[in-house]
Amino acid sequence: MKLFAFALSLLASLGAAITFGREFDVAYLVRSPELTVFDILAQGTDLPGTPLSNRGMRELFTTCGAVLQGLTYALQPSKTREAVDSACIAMARQALERNPTLSSAHAIIMFASSEPADITRALVLSQMTAPRESWHAKLRLRKGLAFYGTGEAAVDRALESDISFLVQSAGGRAWLAGLYWQDNASRPVIAGVVDSRPDSQKAAFLREVERLGQI
Repeated sequence: MKLFAFALSLLASLGAAITFGREFDVAYLVRSPELTVFDILAQGTDLPGTPLSNRGMRELFTTCGAVLQGLTYALQPSKTREAVDSACIAMARQALERNPTLSSAHAIIMFASSEPADITRALVLSQMTAPRESWHAKLRLRKGLAFYGTGEAAVDRALESDISFLVQSAGGRAWLAGLYWQDNASRPVIAGVVDSRPDSQKAAFLREVERLGQI
């Protein structure tokens, strides 16, 4: 009996050590300077294991999303960007093996992928599993609007839902208005969805667009 209790205690300690190690590795990565994070992702050799906590996974993929949209990433040669993309996708796929409905992982696969089929599939899954997460919605719109109206009804519905969700809040309207000014191709889609919203939301969005136009 004592031997059995000792074995259980040893297993519990080992499990705790593994859990702590994974969470510590993720905490180190997400709290490092942008250049350090970028180098780790670009090298792909010291990537943290999948964290066991929802908070750890959220922080990990929020960090990936920030790097993929950062200036450091944008200024790199294509091979380096592809290495970062691959690292983020690998971590996301590993997380999905444990939790297939993890929206942040689907969002990162969508944003980091280059194949249209991978992008649209992950976009729909991300929106389906977390329709009211603003940073997911922003990633989906930034990457996914290029696929709007290409014949995939599920993609169109997902993007329209994201616009409808974001226009309901002041922060969401400000972000949408910025996208409206930055990307001419997005204007008809954004305007069409906003026009279907209540008058108060339409008016607030228009004020935000006009404000940005005066800056």
